[in-house]
Order: sequence, then structure tokens, then C-alpha cells
Amino acid sequence: MTGKRKTIKDIAKESGFSLSTVSLVLNNHPRISQATRDKVMSVVKKYNFCPNSAARGLASKSSRTISLVVPNLTRVFSDIYLGEIISGIYERAASQGFKVLLDIATAQFIKSQEYLKLLASRRADGMLFIASDIHADYLSAFEDSPYKFVLVNHLFPGKKLNYVSVDYAASARLAAEHLLGLGHRRIGLIAGTNTHTGLQFRDEFLRVSQTWPAGAAEVAWVDGGEEWSQRGGYAATAKLAAKMGDLTAIMAANDRMAIGAMRWLADNRREVPEDVSVMGLDDIQLAAYVNPGLSTIRHDLYQVGIESCNRILQLIRGEIAECSDLLPTSLVVRGSTARAPAKG
Repeated sequence: MTGKRKTIKDIAKESGFSLSTVSLVLNNHPRISQATRDKVMSVVKKYNFCPNSAARGLASKSSRTISLVVPNLTRVFSDIYLGEIISGIYERAASQGFKVLLDIATAQFIKSQEYLKLLASRRADGMLFIASDIHADYLSAFEDSPYKFVLVNHLFPGKKLNYVSVDYAASARLAAEHLLGLGHRRIGLIAGTNTHTGLQFRDEFLRVSQTWPAGAAEVAWVDGGEEWSQRGGYAATAKLAAKMGDLTAIMAANDRMAIGAMRWLADNRREVPEDVSVMGLDDIQLAAYVNPGLSTIRHDLYQVGIESCNRILQLIRGEIAECSDLLPTSLVVRGSTARAPAKG
């Protein structure tokens, strides 16, 4: 009796490395040390993991390669969000006999439109862009072009650019409705402004909060910075407390910033959720293990990776001409949110 076929997640778990690192090993990336490569490959060989076994039936002129443009290698190795997305992309590409070629979104790469040269040379059949801070103007050459590309978890409203993304506006509505439904009317919002999706989340959260039928909320907003990290959330919460000392809830535009907010509140003797409710976004694994557990909006980033790869493959094969997919989100309620404290 044969067991269930191993996936890249299984390889990552047993080898002790992140999903992104395993993906880089399987793509033979030069950044990986020999020791890391050997350890991962020993697990690959143990389970006879063969990601390219499904390679067949593709056009003879195809390079069977997808270019994946990422912000920088540091984030690829350390960012849990990118790790989930990249793993989904790699898993789907490998199952269809495609390799994934990593390209770094350096200023030169973007401004000189190196991505167009790469596609024109047939070194890659299509391109996935995860680099969310790329300016829309640099991608304008893709509008009405024959090249196959998809923006991953990012979009530019008003531009004819293919995308697959979490529905951030829907997430904002779910989050606002949860906090407002608990009676919170003085809310701190930590959101980034360096991405269109961050702005979209912020604007929709503010809109719902200010038009709530049972009474509009006052929302103090601060920029969480470009890091979108625990450190950024900690610093932003200090700013929020200075702007609105009597806030009863904090909404952070990702879970890491929310965890940073919880730490600042603990350091300043504010109880969660008795004094201040805290809510995040994404539902990373750590959200269920902090104390109290973090209420959040679940984004299936692994599925974002899979669906993004599905779409680029369909574009390459001529099965679709364009895509503009928004993936559903869901509310996850844990111990970090409760009814607003009564006015004393």
C-alpha cells in the first residue's frame, strides 16, 4: 500500500527549512549553501519527491519556465507571507512540469523593463509579479501586450493588468463589522500605504466605520511603515495611543503588526481584550498561539499562489485571455476581541 504523495510542505517540515528555502533548493538557486542543499535533497531522495513528473503535452517551443519576480531575497527567506504564496506557486508549477525562475525586482530590472527582454527571449513563457511596491507605470508595457503575466496578491485599479488577489475590500468590511458589532466606536487603525491593497483595505475600513447604521466610529489611523512587522506594529501603537488615548480597539493590516500592538499594550499595562481589543489580518500560524489568540481575517495565501500559477498557465496555453480574480476571505474570532468596555 502506497502512502500519500509527499508535497513540498512535507519536505520543508522534515528538513527543518522554510517553504521558500526548499523551493530555492529545488530550483537550484545559487544563494543556497551546500549544507542546506544537501539536507533538503536528502529528504527529497528519501521520499522520491519528483516535482517534474507531470511534464508532458506542452508546446514544443515552450521553455516550460515561469519567471517569478520577488521584492528581494531577504524577504523571500524571512517573510512568512511570501513563503506561503511562493510555495503554492512552486507546487502547482512543478505538478504541471514547469520550473520557476526567481528574478529580483531591482530598480534596474524594473526601470529598464528587463522583464520584457526576458519574455521576448523565450527564457520564460510567462511571469508572476509578487513585488507589490512596483509602480504601475513600470508595468504599463504589459497592457495590450502579447506577453503573459499575472500580478500576485496585488492590483492596480484602472489598469488593464491581470491579477489574482485576496479581496482586501471584503476583508476590511468583515473586520470593521466585527469590531463595530462589538460596540467599539473609538478604533485605532494600523495600515501601510506603500501598496494599493494596503490603501484599499484602509479606505474600505474607514468607509464602513464612518457609515455604520448603529453609529459611526471615530477612527485614528497611523501608517505601519514599509516593514509590516511586529516592530512596525509596536511603534505604530505608541503613535495611536498618543493620538487617541481612550481607544477601545486596534485593527492592524496584518497579523505581525497586530502582535506588535499586543506587545505594546502589555508593556503599558493595557489588558487585551478587557481594555483594548486587537484584530489582525491573514491568519498566520502564530495567530492561534499568542495569548490571547488573535482574532483575524483569514487569507489563504498558499491558495493565492496556486490560483496565480493556474492563471499564468492558462494564459500561456491560450485557455484564457485575461484574469482578474479576487479570492474569498473569512472571519476568525479568537480571544483578542470582546465587547467594548463600558464607559465608567
